[in-house]
Amino acid sequence: MEIFVRNIRRLARYFFLVFAGFLLTGCAGRAQQAVSASEEVKNAESHETESPESVKMEPDDMVEEKTAELVCERLWAVDFTIKEYPINEELYTEELDREYKEVFLQVLLNQTLIQNEDGQEIYFADIDPKEMSDVDYMTIIKELFVYCYLDFDGDGFPELIADPRGAYVRFGGPRILKYDRNSKKVFVDGYRFMKYRPLCAGKFYYEDRGGASAIRYGYQEIDSQGNVVEEVTFQLVHPVYEYPERYFIDSIGEFEHVTVELDKESWDELLHDFFEAKDNAVQGITFDEFFSDMEHP
Repeated sequence: MEIFVRNIRRLARYFFLVFAGFLLTGCAGRAQQAVSASEEVKNAESHETESPESVKMEPDDMVEEKTAELVCERLWAVDFTIKEYPINEELYTEELDREYKEVFLQVLLNQTLIQNEDGQEIYFADIDPKEMSDVDYMTIIKELFVYCYLDFDGDGFPELIADPRGAYVRFGGPRILKYDRNSKKVFVDGYRFMKYRPLCAGKFYYEDRGGASAIRYGYQEIDSQGNVVEEVTFQLVHPVYEYPERYFIDSIGEFEHVTVELDKESWDELLHDFFEAKDNAVQGITFDEFFSDMEHP
């Protein structure tokens, strides 16, 4: 029923936008205020020290009206909504749940090797050895990481995502730990997801509030083989001098180096599902909470 309601809502929004001429007025009509990504980011990061003239639009930086329209159509097709895969309860028994957690505990305590994306066998602490050595290791895994346990790739069995959430992004992005119950091996994937956080099954996001001039956002969707099949980046630029708050799509899919400016109405409509999903992203639990029924240091 929830999926049906979402589809009805998205269909209603689609017809509203079509009959309102949204794509023409909200996106293509705004193309004269769209600039290249490199120039806009440069301007956004130097607002505080440069004159108002330094952030004005130049004709040579404008993207074609058709490109702006295609970017908006492409963005409209992205499904930002929360996705969940059910655990196969017939196969994932209580005994198997215990086995999974025992193996993941051994991994986090560096008692067993894991295989990385390059096929190398390493310990969990070796993923980022320099950063891991700067702080007591048990403090890192027990206090600076949170853990999300869900079926991330849709195979009916859970993966453990070790996520250095919040201010501790210096430890890199989330590590996806996948246990193969047949080979008894654990595989890790995570080097590619720097600064991203788990959103839900098969999806990551980031929200970068580190700069004073803008808030930058990113979204990635991952298929069952670990390939990135969708990626979008966008930003909200804070007011500066006489310029109001502004909204930009920096890249999406095949449009990697074209930035399109949106008006607020278009921004709110096209990215509504992203911000709703972000507010309902999967929440991690602590090391002690995840392994509460097992003995550990």
